[in-house]
Amino acid sequence: MAVEIIAEAAQGYEGDPSLARLLAKGAICARANAFKMQLVYGDELATPDYEYYSLFKKLEMPESVWKDLITETHANGLRFYVDIFGEKSLQVAQKLGVDGIKIHSTDFFNDRLVRTALAGSWRLFISLGGITADELTAFIQKHKLQPHERITLLYGFQGDPTPLESNHVLRLRSFTQRFPVFRFGFMDHQDGATEEAMNLSLLSLPLSVQTIEKHITLDRSLQLEDYISALEPERFTRFVQQIRQMERALGSDALELGEGEKQYRRKVTKVVVSIRPLRKGEILTAEAIALKRSSRMDPQHALYSLDQALDRRLDVDTDANQPITVEMVS
Repeated sequence: MAVEIIAEAAQGYEGDPSLARLLAKGAICARANAFKMQLVYGDELATPDYEYYSLFKKLEMPESVWKDLITETHANGLRFYVDIFGEKSLQVAQKLGVDGIKIHSTDFFNDRLVRTALAGSWRLFISLGGITADELTAFIQKHKLQPHERITLLYGFQGDPTPLESNHVLRLRSFTQRFPVFRFGFMDHQDGATEEAMNLSLLSLPLSVQTIEKHITLDRSLQLEDYISALEPERFTRFVQQIRQMERALGSDALELGEGEKQYRRKVTKVVVSIRPLRKGEILTAEAIALKRSSRMDPQHALYSLDQALDRRLDVDTDANQPITVEMVS
């Protein structure tokens, strides 16, 4: 199953419906699977003395704007998700009919909000940014969280931007080993101006992630909110294409050989062949046989090591350089 790619606008719309629509169009053009924004009401997120309170108030938009964004997103085949930060934003999200909600790390310990969110039927994302494994264990036990395809635990944190060495992508393997029945995703907050921003998420692909979240912005030079770890639409498009291309290389974890591998094996594997013409009844010695590649090999009946043939009796005549098969010796 293809990994889900979320184009995360976060607070980058800055409360401007026009910016929000353009960001949605960027996600649509990039062919992300989903578009996500933060549904913010300042007074349920922070107190008036908090340093970003005025920004949070600015982010408030009429429900009609949100409804139009959802309609546009759905019309182009994308799901629409929101971060919620309290009972009001949760109720509005439900009224709007969003496809999924995210419990931000801000509210990881907000038991009442979590319980209400878990009671819904939507996709539910739970952020693990800054959350310890023991706290996640307690969370799962407290809320009697059961594995479900609609619930995804998202690992990663926003470091404005997150230093490359602080991503610890291998923790995803540890999380999936400790909580093997749950679905995990990766929140990529690498500096959007770097080449690593195009490649970091690729490291998460073989670690069983179901979702990758990456910020999107319109133009980094505008320095819109949450632009630091964001990609502009053109680069986001290439980001999506690259993931789609490289996830093909993951293939299957089944250990059976594929047809291409079988063909390769037939071409390169040496088999037991006669060095000279041999007669029926001859005992095979090291002077009579060798290991060589042969276009006449039969992969189902070939002998692949000299030990399989040495000191055995040949039951048929052979030409020089003829493969010796299981049926030819006794």
